[in-house]
Amino acid sequence: MFKRPIKFGFILLLSSILSACAGLGHLSYKQAHMLKKEGFILTDEGWNLALPERLLFNFNDYTIAQQQTQDLTLLSNQLYKYKLNKIKVVGHTDDIGGIQYNQELSLKRANSVAEIFLTHGFNTSNVQIIGKGSSQPMVENDNDENRAKNRRVNIIIIP
Repeated sequence: MFKRPIKFGFILLLSSILSACAGLGHLSYKQAHMLKKEGFILTDEGWNLALPERLLFNFNDYTIAQQQTQDLTLLSNQLYKYKLNKIKVVGHTDDIGGIQYNQELSLKRANSVAEIFLTHGFNTSNVQIIGKGSSQPMVENDNDENRAKNRRVNIIIIP
């Protein structure tokens, strides 16, 4: 007599739990909470952190300033602590320069950021380094300020 309502209630509870997990991008609540606190957002690609405000590169440059290195070190330690140690590091450029040159520069930018994670415990097999050149601008490359925003690196968590 009560078997159907109990089964239905159990199925409803299970589906709610699974929906909540899917909404966290296959991460635990603690992991998702930490990522949100650090500025990550859940996208179609996964948990994504665009670093333009933290890590703007100068024109034609891929070096990271000391303060930015410290910030990235703290971030890498946080991710490692929460067992989020599989990442994609994706470099981008503005639209000035040739396609091949920008591709190489974006890869150098991604490598500069990835190197910080690798020196702080991340395994090379868990860090994908990708250069996108100028193919995915965040904003139009129509002035110097916008071009600066497009000189960036994104960090994407791989669940």
